[in-house]
Amino acid sequence: MLTRATHWLSDRFGWGPFKKHALERRVAKSPWYYGDGATLMLLLGVLVVTGMAMMLTYSPHPDTAHASIVYITHHQTLGWFVRGMHYWSAGLLMVMTLWHVLRQILLGGYKFPREGTWLVGVVLFFAIVFMAFSGYLLRWDERAIYAIGVSLHLFGNIPFIGDTLVVLIQGDTQPGARLLTRLYTLHVVVVPAILGFFVLWHLYLVILHGVTSRGERRKLTHTAEQQRLRYKREAESEEKGEPFYPDTMVQSGAMATVVLVIVVALVLILGPSSLLPEANLTDRYVRPAEEWWWWWFSALVALLPPAIAPWFMVFFPLVVLLGMTLLPLLDRAPERGYRRRPLAVGFVVFTVVTLVGLSGLRLRSPWEGGPVAELPALPPGVELQADAEQGRRLFAFYGCTSCHSVAGSGGRHVAVDLAHMEAPRSREFLINYIAQPPPGIAMPAYRGWATDEEIERLADFVLVAQTFATER
Repeated sequence: MLTRATHWLSDRFGWGPFKKHALERRVAKSPWYYGDGATLMLLLGVLVVTGMAMMLTYSPHPDTAHASIVYITHHQTLGWFVRGMHYWSAGLLMVMTLWHVLRQILLGGYKFPREGTWLVGVVLFFAIVFMAFSGYLLRWDERAIYAIGVSLHLFGNIPFIGDTLVVLIQGDTQPGARLLTRLYTLHVVVVPAILGFFVLWHLYLVILHGVTSRGERRKLTHTAEQQRLRYKREAESEEKGEPFYPDTMVQSGAMATVVLVIVVALVLILGPSSLLPEANLTDRYVRPAEEWWWWWFSALVALLPPAIAPWFMVFFPLVVLLGMTLLPLLDRAPERGYRRRPLAVGFVVFTVVTLVGLSGLRLRSPWEGGPVAELPALPPGVELQADAEQGRRLFAFYGCTSCHSVAGSGGRHVAVDLAHMEAPRSREFLINYIAQPPPGIAMPAYRGWATDEEIERLADFVLVAQTFATER
């Protein structure tokens, strides 16, 4: 009876062909680190489940979005755990996606006949990047609104169509309800649908063409037909091949399980990402740090000259997209595997060192590593004129309080105390200094970053701040 029922279910729901062609197929043996694909699938699954759970409570409107996240985190049963799993799975997904891409570059996994597999993966790469960015915008806190401002500024720099594109993205002349609704729809409907389709397509191509085998890495492969024949022989070999289920699946699942345990540990130890105050659409005088998986990009932009940085932010993603798209079409050499490809090894090592180094710089940077949001303290009884008060708020917004203290109050004391400078500075001197500090000074140039009027207001505040020590 059980056998008949199993046969009926297998026949009616197509389990038999799937089991035969997907699970029971033989594949070439691969090392443990090929389990990054299974890890990505597991993390995506966690994100889908936890995202659906939060959708039941989240309210995609500027008036209620932040409050709904607060409720999920602090009041809903296990809401903190669900949100923490979503947050850390997203971060580890970015890390594992980069691992997966660099591994394919290192081994030549994009070469014939896997060009299609790679190009479908390129679409997945940028979809995952968008999801990792758009997710924390939905919190609608100060970090979200600042990131939105930076993004819209990026699109606004696109020649000819920038202003029109900004209005199209946000649905209005100012960020508001339409923008949040569009972000929410893209994050939970449109891009996940694209992800789902391309994930299935990617898996199909992996089943069709296999992964880069040991034989491919050790011997030159000149044609797609030669690769297919070599892979088939390895897969059917008792020594070099194995059934996908259970052998390969168990090995890949082991790596995925380890990463999942890391995610759970991070949630239990660190909890979900800290929620900043609700977004203020009128007076945005807080400049919070971005999420940790974007540290490297922030540090890189901060190191560039002000005249170049805005253009870099526009063209860098396009250059990455173009490079990834053209890579399998341009690199047709027969060598595969890291032993035969020193340029690929050098590129991967350079990329990893650069990303880690820039992220460390972002974390340690006194002026770009997490600005202090509090306004500089004023001496008792001191009231500022309107221009100086505006400059005081801009002083906090642009992260100046991360370095500078004022008469010993606030700051990290890594730069001069504004009330104890060697000699009083004129307003003109301060404007020029803020706009373009002298060479060798560990301070960013604000020309091209802040407007001329904002630089003048900053100078107005610093001009008054010089007198605070004597007034006290």
